Formats: sequence, structure tokens, C-alpha cells
Amino acid sequence: MITEDVDRPIKEALSPVGGTVLTHEDSPIAVSLDDSVEITSPASMPRSASPIDHPLKEIPLTSPTQELSSSDDIDEICDVLQDCTIFNGVTYLGTVTVNAPKSETEIQRNMVDLNEQIVEGIKVSVSIPSCSDGSVVMYDGATNTVMKKYEVCRITFYAHGKPESNEAACFAFTWTHGDSIESSIFQCHVFRCDIPEAVGQVSACFMKAFQRVPKSLTASVNGELPPETDLSNNVGGTQMFLLELTMEIKEDDGKGGFSSVPRDRDFFKLRCNVEKQICLTVTQLASESQQKLEVKRCFGVLIAPGRHVKHSDMQLLDMVLLGSDKGDNGNCFVISGQWNPKEPALNRLNMETPREEKIFLTVAVDLVVRGIREPIRLLVETHVKVFPQNERWWYFSKRSLIQPYFLHLKEVPSSDNEPNFEVSNIETSGPIDRNRLNLTLNNLASYIRSPSITSIDTLTPRDEYNSDGDEPLLSGTGEVSKDCTEVELESWSDVLGKWSINRSTRPKQVPALVKQGIPEALRGEVWQRLAKCDDSSVMDNYRILITKESNCEAVILRDINRTFPAHEMFKETGGGGQDALFRLSKAYAVHDTEVGYCQGLSFLAATLLLHMPEEQAFCVLLKIMYDYGLRELYKDGFECLYLRLYQLNRLMEEHLPQLYQHFRDKGVETHMFASQWFLTLYTARFPLYFVFHIIDVFLLQGTETLFQVALALLTMCKKDLMQLDFESILKYFRVTLPKKCRHEEVARNLMKLAVTIKMKKLKKYEQEFLAFKEAQESADQYSNELERLKCELMRSEEEKKRLEDQLSQVKDMLKREVQKAESDNQKNSAIINGYKEVCQRLDTEQQVAKTSLNQLMSVISGCERCGELAQKMATNSNAVSNKTKKAGEDNSEAQLLHRITELELELARAKLGQVEAECKNQDLTHKLCSTAAELHVARSQAAWPPWISKTLSSIKEAAVHKTMVQRRESAPLEPTENTTV
Repeated sequence: MITEDVDRPIKEALSPVGGTVLTHEDSPIAVSLDDSVEITSPASMPRSASPIDHPLKEIPLTSPTQELSSSDDIDEICDVLQDCTIFNGVTYLGTVTVNAPKSETEIQRNMVDLNEQIVEGIKVSVSIPSCSDGSVVMYDGATNTVMKKYEVCRITFYAHGKPESNEAACFAFTWTHGDSIESSIFQCHVFRCDIPEAVGQVSACFMKAFQRVPKSLTASVNGELPPETDLSNNVGGTQMFLLELTMEIKEDDGKGGFSSVPRDRDFFKLRCNVEKQICLTVTQLASESQQKLEVKRCFGVLIAPGRHVKHSDMQLLDMVLLGSDKGDNGNCFVISGQWNPKEPALNRLNMETPREEKIFLTVAVDLVVRGIREPIRLLVETHVKVFPQNERWWYFSKRSLIQPYFLHLKEVPSSDNEPNFEVSNIETSGPIDRNRLNLTLNNLASYIRSPSITSIDTLTPRDEYNSDGDEPLLSGTGEVSKDCTEVELESWSDVLGKWSINRSTRPKQVPALVKQGIPEALRGEVWQRLAKCDDSSVMDNYRILITKESNCEAVILRDINRTFPAHEMFKETGGGGQDALFRLSKAYAVHDTEVGYCQGLSFLAATLLLHMPEEQAFCVLLKIMYDYGLRELYKDGFECLYLRLYQLNRLMEEHLPQLYQHFRDKGVETHMFASQWFLTLYTARFPLYFVFHIIDVFLLQGTETLFQVALALLTMCKKDLMQLDFESILKYFRVTLPKKCRHEEVARNLMKLAVTIKMKKLKKYEQEFLAFKEAQESADQYSNELERLKCELMRSEEEKKRLEDQLSQVKDMLKREVQKAESDNQKNSAIINGYKEVCQRLDTEQQVAKTSLNQLMSVISGCERCGELAQKMATNSNAVSNKTKKAGEDNSEAQLLHRITELELELARAKLGQVEAECKNQDLTHKLCSTAAELHVARSQAAWPPWISKTLSSIKEAAVHKTMVQRRESAPLEPTENTTV
């Protein structure tokens, strides 16, 4: 099987070649053309072949070369509005479900089976469109009503029967039925022409349908407008809508709610084993005059670890919130999805990442928008870092991920008056950091006027670059002539001769010649010499790299179909140019594992392939990426790209202050138009002549060329840009500006202006950016430190409150103990006083009794009779008294000993109680001192009220005084008791 050249005429394509395969640009479609058959006039065909008078009828709408042999009238069927060719006299044999839609063997087998089984099928007419934008329509042969439509973009393979076989009059194609890859069903539809010779013409029409692009695109490339008679059926122009997606990740805060996680530079900080929510807000940034897109519903939010992941590897989240909100910039659509971290498919996002590593998180949201036929998918790829579950975040500012999307919609006819679109393309420049892009400084230098040049309108008339409508210029547009003057050849011949002798040193004439533009015939050689590509080992390594696999292959395949579609070398799907571009892009992705493949890299690679073989292009690509620093723009979350955009901001402020202020007033930021310029070296939008001249100067000078070209473009278009609003400015950069550069004279003047712009302050602006970055990081650190100190202060306040509570409890306890001691002291004093009173009363009574007895004895002793008796009684009394006294002394001694024992026990108990009270007092005093010390430390960190210090001092003095009083009261007891003993 060999690939068919798209420019080969139909007549040559139908020549006898073995199994020619044609692939469609949007899907892997193949057309098998085995033999050519000369179409004879229907009049000369056997009338018995079909009951229809005109078996082959064609409606020529696209090319006047499509002529029919029949001179009969043409029947028109207008149920489907499209440029087409209608074939009558066709029998529909049926459809069969197949598993291998691209297998010609299986299709031929199904064709044989149905042709043998079906003798009389359904008589139909088949309408084949003239371009890939239409549909194959099957009409009922009798009523001319539409039976079925098959979009060309869904046709996977086409084949016709083998010549000189029973199936020579048959043809078939496989069609994909279903909305997704997982649910797709491949059907093989088989037809049989009543006249076998008509199969060749059917095959030619299918080939044209697969190869031709819609009229709107061809008109854009050729700079022509369709006739006024066709405007009613022509597809509308492409419109660009700017959507902004804001993403936050929230985690369960343990209080029944969710709080946002911090985002540090280019990655989110997550904790493992914590429930999460992903909150997405989609906002349309549009002017008042632009149509508003209404999001009807959301199919779902899908996430997966890694980047460039397959749809089948993504995990659907449970939707918890859907709704619209009226934001500052317009209507917002809010989506929230519940993320269960314990899902097995998301295990990588629930494991702690090493200290110096980050992992990718891919988030996709599918939206259904009113007026757009198919759902649109917005894809976000960002870094995340997973920390332990108990990780605590200090102060952090709320930073959401903001990513713009440029939605290119193509207006299509609709039965009602409502606008109807289909998605042409969705582009994004990656996440943006508005804080970085809006950095400003005080003006440090006076404004410098840019040199005046001829207006671009004098070279490109306005009616010419407006002739294509709103269609953007296809990349790869423009013819670059290889002719050059004799003077240029002589100059370059001398320079290359000197350069060949000493390849390490550039001749002094090189800069001047390069700035004027390198002749096209010499570009490949001169580019290699400017980049200093003389390492043969790199070419050998390239042959090894293309044999290895890369996880970026799917992305590369998707991008190369959009790379230089207007150029002959790359517009054929599966052609040699696209194969070489695929190998080159994959080789770089395998070689540079840190950057891999980035969107837009294919444009630069295609530019190099137009001038040199693959191996040499790979060497130059490596030099541009590494030595010229282009890969730095893709690293570290586009940190270097932010630097370049900031430098461009400052250069605009210096050279074009009015335009700079106008952009600020309209809300236009440099990343909206300059990101693609810098990332692709202007290769994605502009004509080839201008692109090649930019690469010439870039390889000579380096990075400063990017700023010179940007300022030159802005200077030449300043007058137009000053009159436009936000939406019109973006459209101007996307559509109008590239078209203005189609003329070589315009491109030459632009580069002549660009090389005259001095870039003396780039280093200064870089230092300013780094200073701002450092200041911002320092501010973040100070903010974090401030928040940490706030947290410490809060903890100190809590500790202070706790200590105050403890102090209050200690004071209450001490107060109770003092009151209890005072109460016991009063009770003991009352008892002692009572005993003293009793003793005093008894002594008084004893004295009275003794006095009464002595008086009685004196009276008795005065009587003689009683005197003796009294004397005797006194003697006896004395004896008894002596005995009693002795006995009493004995009893008193025993009582005294018993009393001493009791007093010793009581003293021991009193001493034990005193020791316990002193120990308790010492504990309380120790606690009080430690509390006072802690409060003193806390008071040194924060201002304490004076009443707290006075209270603590008074409590401490009272405690010490109480201890001394108790010791003084208990001290005299021991000598008294010892004396008693």
C-alpha cells in the first residue's frame, strides 16, 4: 500500500496501481483504487442493465472539469444543501457490523457475501459531497426522500470490488456509529451499481470528498470570496470566544465544611486520606456586543493522575453543585465535584510525594453549550504535591488556577433563527498568574519614541486583508521564492567560502547579510552554521531515539494534523511530511524527558524540515531549545515565559506608552497575544516568508529578536489597535495581523524595523522581575511568618487564659484553706478559753470550800467536847489526808503519766497535721511561683495589665505571711511539752 499524493489529478489517481490508499485528514480513512475504468456514455451502455434511463447523473458544483457523457436533463434533489454528485441506478445490499473497519480483506468478504445473497436489493440514489465537510446521503430510488446520511468525517475505509469479478460493480465503506470510542460500532455498507463502469466514477468522487477541504477554507487560503449566488449556502465564518476557567481544590476542614488548599507557585498542596472537592468556574470574557454563550449543563468532572492521559483512565467525580452565578465579568457557571481519595484509580494522588518531586493532575470538564452541536471539553493539567494527613499549613493567600481557552466556533446553517455553531478548534496558553503579569514599577526611564516607518496599509490594502472575512490565516501559508540576485549570490558565496575554512568563527559580513534575509536556497546550510551544528553523534542518536516509544505520541499525532495544513508537504494525512514531523517531534520528546513534547513545538520542527533532512533538523532543534533557551520557557510552570512577558510589558511601556495604557484600559494582557509568539517563535500564525526571516535573525542574535519583532508588529499596527476594544483587539491579533504580513515587502520592512530597535534594558528589566519575584517571595514568607506569629500569639493567649483559670482555682483553694485554718484556730481558741474558765471557776470554788472548812474547824475547836473530837478528827483527817494525799499523789502521778501520754499523742498528731499543712502550703507556694514565672515570661512577650501582677504579688505575700504565722504559733509548744514531761 502506498500513500497517494493529494495533488495528483483524479485521472492519474485512477490509473492502474496496486491498492492505492488515500487517508482522510480528520480520520484514518482509506480509499482503495485498484484499476481505472473508462466511463462510457450511458447511451452506449446496455439498456437492460437497469430500468432507469439515466444510471449516472452528476450535479457539478465545485469543478467545471466534471463532465458527464449524458446530455439528458439533470435531476436535483435539494433535501440536503451541499455541493455533491448524485448517482442513480444504485442498489443498496445492506449493512454488516465489523470488528476491523480498516481491513480491506474483511470488507471484500462482506461484499462477496451480500452480493451473492441479495439478488434484488433496495433501489437508491447516492449523493457524494465534493469536500470532507459534507455527508454521503442515500435517497429512496422511487420517492427521492432521504433515507440515511453518513458524515464523511465518520467514514473509516472505502473499497470497491475487484475487477473482472462478480463484485466489480460493488463498492462499500465502513462508517463509525457512536459518540465515543468506547461505544463506537463499525458498520460496513455495501452497494451495487447497475452499470459496473460507474464504480470508477464513484471512487473518484469519494477520493475528492476525502481530500478536499471546505470552500470557506480554500477561499481563505487563496484570498478569494465565493460568488454572491453561493453565499446563501456557504458556511458562516469562524468566531473566537474567550473562556476563562478558574479551579480551586478544597479539603474537608473537620468542621462539616471544606476549605481551599494552598497553591504554591505552580502546584497545589494536598493532604492524603482527606476528602476533597474540585471547584470549577467557567466565565466568558466578552464585550457587550459579542454573543453570550450559555452553559446548559455539565456532563461531569473527570480527574486522573499524570498528563496526556486516556479518556478511559479518567475517574468521574460525584457532582455536588451545579449552577450559574453573575460574576464581575459576566455569567459564570460553577461546577463542584466530590473527590474520594480512597478510590483505587486515584491511589497515586493519595500517596505522599517525595520532598523534591511533584506529580501531574489532569482535570477535564465536559460542558453542553446552547447553540453548539457537540459538548466541549476543557482540560487542565497542573502539578500537585501530596503531604501527610496531619500536615498543618501556615498562613497562605488564596491563589486559584486560572487558565484561558480560545474557543474557535464555526457558524453552520440552522432551520431556526438561533445561531448554530460547531467547534473548529480549542486552544489554551496554559495557566496564567495575574500577579506576575501585572507587576509594575515606577518609571525609571524617559519614554523613547520608536522610529517612524511606512504604514502597513500602504503595502497591504485594507480590502485585501479583509477579503477572507473572519477566517484566520492557515499556518504554512505563503510561497517563498528561491530566486536571488547575483549580488546576493556573490556576497554569500564569499562569506560561505571564508566560513568553510574556519567554521568556528563567523565572518564579519554575516550579521549584515542575515538581517537582510538569507536566500531560500541557502537557508538550510546557513541555519546549521549559525546554530553551530557540527556534532555527528547527535544525528546517530536521532536514529536510535525514533525507535523508542513515547507517552506523548497521541498528542503529537493530534498536533501534526494542525501543523502547516496550507503547505504541500504537510497537508496530507499520513504523508511523508507528517511522518517525518512525527518522528522528529517524538525524538525530541524522548530526548528531553523534563520538557517532553509541548503544544506548538511541531510548528518549529516543521519549519526546520522544510529546509533540511530530519537528522540535521533534529540537531538545529536541540540547539534552539537548549543553547538559545527556548526550552526554559516551558519549564518550572512557565516561569521564564512570565519573565519574557514582563520584559515585553516594560518595553511597551517605554517605546509605546499610549498603546500600553490603551491595553491596560481595555484589559488586554500580553500573554493573550504574545505567549504563542514566544513559545513557537512566530511560526504558528504568520506567513512562511516572515517566519523564515525571523528564524534567520533569531539564530543570529538570540532571544532579543523575539522582543524586536513584537515591538515592530505593535508599532506598525498601533493606529489600528488604538481604535479597538477588548474583543476586537484579540481578533485583530488572531486574524488581521497575520494577513497583513502576507506580502514580502511588508515582512521585509517589519524585519528592517525590528533589527533597528535597541534592547539595552532587557537585563535591567530581568533584574527588576527577579527583584519583584524575590520581594513577592519575601512578602509571602513575611506573611507566612506573620501568620505563624499570630498563631503563636493565639496559642499564648489560650495558654494565658488557661493559666489564669488555674490561678483562679489556686486562689480559691488557698482562700478556702486559709478560711478553714482560721475557723479551726477560732474553734481551738474558744475551747481553750472554755477550759480556762472552768479551771478558774473550780479554783474559786476550792478556795471558798477551804475557807468555809477553816471557819468550821475554828468554830469546832472552840468547844471542849468537840475540840478533842475535832483534834482527833483533825489528826485522823491529817492521817487520812496524808494517806489520801499519798494515794492522791500516787493517783495523781498515774493520772499525770496518763495525761502526759495523751498529750504526747496529741502533740504528735498536731505535729503531723502541721507537717501536712506545711507540705500542702509548700506545694501551693511552688505552684504559685511557677505560675508567676510563666506569667512573667508571657508578660515579657505581651503587655500584661498591672492588676494581675499586683494580685499575684499580694497572693504570694499572704501565703508567705501565713506560713510564718503558723510556724510562730507552733514553735512554743515543744518547750512547754518538754518541760511538762
